[in-house]
Amino acid sequence: MEVHRHSHYNCHKERKKKWKHYTWEFLMLFLAVSCGFLAEYKLEHTIEHNREKQYARTLYEDLQADTAALRAALVDNSFSQAKIDTFRQLVHLKAINQVPPGTWYYFGRFGTRVSNVALQEATLQQLLSSGGLRYFKRLNVVDGIANYCQSVRIMKEIVNFQVALLNDLTNARNKIFDAYYLDEIMDFDIAQEKIDSFKRQSFPLLTSKRNDFIQYANLCQAKHSGQKVLQYKMNEALNSAAKLIVLLKKEYRLE
Repeated sequence: MEVHRHSHYNCHKERKKKWKHYTWEFLMLFLAVSCGFLAEYKLEHTIEHNREKQYARTLYEDLQADTAALRAALVDNSFSQAKIDTFRQLVHLKAINQVPPGTWYYFGRFGTRVSNVALQEATLQQLLSSGGLRYFKRLNVVDGIANYCQSVRIMKEIVNFQVALLNDLTNARNKIFDAYYLDEIMDFDIAQEKIDSFKRQSFPLLTSKRNDFIQYANLCQAKHSGQKVLQYKMNEALNSAAKLIVLLKKEYRLE
């Protein structure tokens, strides 16, 4: 009987040891899996954070270039609008032979000038096409990007309208002017003295029919209306870009 009790005691003790051993192994395995999961989560979080900051920096640099391009386009657009206005007024108020041909050439050339903006869109396109926008955890930044994208999209639609009108404008212009004489006056940085001299020249007009001038002026009016809307939308895009630049600089401590 003594032996039996001793054997039963030993078995009970052995089972207790095994239970503790299994429990300990389970805890160790659980801790190992948990630590591995946490480490992987931490690594993934670090990678995403680094990508977020990298995207923020490249977008920040692109936006700086975009704001410069938009400001230049706004100046170009305003300059063209004023010249188109002058051309339309001349057609409305003056007889064709009352205005020096060079003056018709100078103001008439702006009807076919398209104000386009070369934006740096590589980062934006990558964010939108590859799902990279998910890396941005700050909702104010996501909203800022969305606002800028929308402004750019609408602006491009108006530019496309201008391009669609270009063929009709060019055909109407080519009934009046010999484009050969426009080459020397097409740039925007020409000295005023040269412009004044050009406007006094007696270049040959291909037609002196008033109706041809009116047809071209009417198309210029349609272009002018589009340019006014484009001016407004370019300002919207510029303001959206400027706000996003400030936001990115603040949130990601960019310089």
